[in-house]
Amino acid sequence: MKPVFLLLCLANVLFFFWELHFGALTQTADTPSGLPPILLVEEWNTARRGAAISRILDRDAAELQRFAGLDSLLPAQPQRLVGFSETAEKKPPRPLQVKREPVRIHCYEAGPFADDSELQRWLHGKSLLSVRRYYRELAVPADYQVYYPAAKDPEQSRINKMMLQAKGVVDIWMVPEGDLKGALSLGVFVEKNRAQSFREQLAARGIRAEVRQRSKTRQALFVRFGASRAVAGGAPQQRLPAAECD
Repeated sequence: MKPVFLLLCLANVLFFFWELHFGALTQTADTPSGLPPILLVEEWNTARRGAAISRILDRDAAELQRFAGLDSLLPAQPQRLVGFSETAEKKPPRPLQVKREPVRIHCYEAGPFADDSELQRWLHGKSLLSVRRYYRELAVPADYQVYYPAAKDPEQSRINKMMLQAKGVVDIWMVPEGDLKGALSLGVFVEKNRAQSFREQLAARGIRAEVRQRSKTRQALFVRFGASRAVAGGAPQQRLPAAECD
């Protein structure tokens, strides 16, 4: 029995490979038939809607092409920025702002003034900055002195004095200091014309005298202020250096 069983098994294996070799186990493709395909109701409704939508799109595309042709025949319109109204477009341009240069303030001194009342009258109605009144010594004309020039040495000065006395000049005194130290003063006059007349008299006697105006100091009233320029009219004024301004 065992040999028969083995022969049957071998026969089945050989039959299986024979079928596999000749395509018995390969699936054959379905051959198309000549019958029309079956269309479902839903597929038919979908096809109808697609056809209707296609016709609408074709119609809109034709309208757009027609309007595009008309726009090309019209004159070009100016472009407008989105978000701006007609009022904003017609708004006049803003005037240019002129840059103004800063005003420089300078320091000035005015005076002298006779007294505080005269100073107040001068300040009235004037727009000044940092006004400060003060006193300082001022040299003012005093009188006129007739003198004989100083000698080179004391001996010559003594000889000159004897010569003047011999010619009738008795009021003689030596200047002790200053720029005329050593000169011989012959007279002092309040008026200039009287001093010049006396000098001419001495010249007639052969004396070569000189005349000079003497001055004295007094406390004078001044005012210091700041302004862009000097104030017109009134007391004498002068511009001071920046270092002297407070």
